[in-house]
Amino acid sequence: MSGLIKTFQEATLLQCGFLEKLLDLDMASVAAFSDSMVDFLRPSPDNKFVYGLAAGRSALALYSFLQLIQNHFDNVFPFTLEDPVQRHYRKGKNLGIAISGSGETQAVNKYISDIITLGGDIKLITANENGTAYKMVSEYERGSVLVFTARTKQSTDKDTRSRLSPMGTEFELQVLAFLNALFADVQSRLKGVCDPACPEYRTTIKDFEQNARLISQMDPEHLENWFGRLLPRSGRYIIGGVGRSGLVARAFEMRFTHLNKISYWERDFNTPSFQIGDVYIPITGIGNTYEALEGTATALSKGADVMPITANPSSRQVMMLKKHGKEKDIAVIPVKPEYRELFSGDTSSTTWLMSEYTKFRNPIFEINASVFTNSVVAVGAEFLGILETGMRRMHV
Repeated sequence: MSGLIKTFQEATLLQCGFLEKLLDLDMASVAAFSDSMVDFLRPSPDNKFVYGLAAGRSALALYSFLQLIQNHFDNVFPFTLEDPVQRHYRKGKNLGIAISGSGETQAVNKYISDIITLGGDIKLITANENGTAYKMVSEYERGSVLVFTARTKQSTDKDTRSRLSPMGTEFELQVLAFLNALFADVQSRLKGVCDPACPEYRTTIKDFEQNARLISQMDPEHLENWFGRLLPRSGRYIIGGVGRSGLVARAFEMRFTHLNKISYWERDFNTPSFQIGDVYIPITGIGNTYEALEGTATALSKGADVMPITANPSSRQVMMLKKHGKEKDIAVIPVKPEYRELFSGDTSSTTWLMSEYTKFRNPIFEINASVFTNSVVAVGAEFLGILETGMRRMHV
């Protein structure tokens, strides 16, 4: 197992490097992106509509940003690929944000085409300047493109990154971190602080990177036990989470499919009930969300294992597992000292939708949980002997 710990640490530090690369983006382009978001989000009596155009894990990264917008702006309504653009389109009150690493996702390109046909504004983040999406948006007078020089799931270069960050990890993590850091800059500009150097953006990225580095210092002995409990099993993997943590959980669940495991998102219609041999993995920063507590109690009562990913060592969920002698099954993701108080205590609400804390806090845990779960996937691929080419065949 010692080799797996090395893989985990290397994968984590590699992802920290991905976050650092976001500081190398052209700040004039970042400022322009931020300014255009400010123009759209500036308070007005009219309802406005944001279309999140992305698929797979790129979509989950984008939806985290859309949740922030919905939480902070009362009259801005987000829609996704499940909502046809034509159904909600209102002339002059629309913005499409498209995310496509390869630029060749057909569903995304179809919706980009719809917005262009209707004359709406469209922004694209991609890693492929030769892709169809790049060509469509860059040639459109009301379109703008931001290019990340990141590896995507379509990449075929056989370097170290394909082992430590398989299937587009780099691009998707960068999108998640970029949009959350951009939101901090947007908030600053809405308050009248319009610095072209984007200091709020840069500070937030540095904060994400510093927090992520702490993950590489997690106790190796505890991690070794955790991996040993998680990976060599034939039972089903049921992954849960709510809010922005839920988006990270859904991305993690997709990865188990790529690892040729039987996995389910906790609240899908076809998710089976827990049974002996299954493992329930709730991802929850505070560890006290109603859904996670209920899922933990149910899984334990059915004889399933529970292996939570959290940042709160004093949560009700942690206490529940300790009572069952399962303390070693808990993965506590570290955060910087100034954030520890945010992830402490055992206060619980009846539902995450009622929590102002959940709505407005910075996504420190979600970024760290993304880095942690990505590193776990790298470890899982090595443990199971699965190459990226094999994972790509399992990708939908």
